Amino acid sequence: ANPDFAVNLPANTGTGSGGALGMTLGSLSGAVNINLRLSAMEEIGHVRSIAAPKITTLDNVEAKISQGVEIPYPQSSAQGNTVIMKQAVLSLSVTPHVTNDNMVQMKIEVTKDEPDLTNRGADGSLGISKKSAKTELLVKSGDTAVIGGIYKRQSTLLYRKVPWFADIPIVGWLFKNQYKKDTRSELLIFITPRVLNRSGIITKD
Repeated sequence: ANPDFAVNLPANTGTGSGGALGMTLGSLSGAVNINLRLSAMEEIGHVRSIAAPKITTLDNVEAKISQGVEIPYPQSSAQGNTVIMKQAVLSLSVTPHVTNDNMVQMKIEVTKDEPDLTNRGADGSLGISKKSAKTELLVKSGDTAVIGGIYKRQSTLLYRKVPWFADIPIVGWLFKNQYKKDTRSELLIFITPRVLNRSGIITKD
């Protein structure tokens, strides 16, 4: 039997600043094998490693990792103008539970808050798009859970022209051009839980 699996959980699309993340869940056995695959794909430019944090927690105690930026927002009041900072981060929260057969049950929550260039306030400040997803997984200690489906799409309209000639009526279009650059990427999160025995985390003098 193949221990690897993958499950796709699409999210409903809609308008507004909030929503649910479509998630692709999977499990891979063998951390060494996964590292080799990622290294090979990184060498050919298909993958780029962003971070490799590690965190230790207790049974049934939430662990949280976040990465992002803080955006300054001007705020006016009777006391004058002030600036408050709002976070736009990608955060991952995991609450593990070790079962009697040494499996790890994980409650996982992924939250993605990012600047929304299409939503600005009256003062020109950026809005923040908020999306989140929750799930539960059961994996063996040392196996890797994979969370995907966190997509990012960036469209850029580039415009070039030859000064003066591009403004000539009728034939000016010969001296100018525009094209659209569409970039898409998917963020994958790899979670490898390891059960540490008490004797393994206490050092002896």
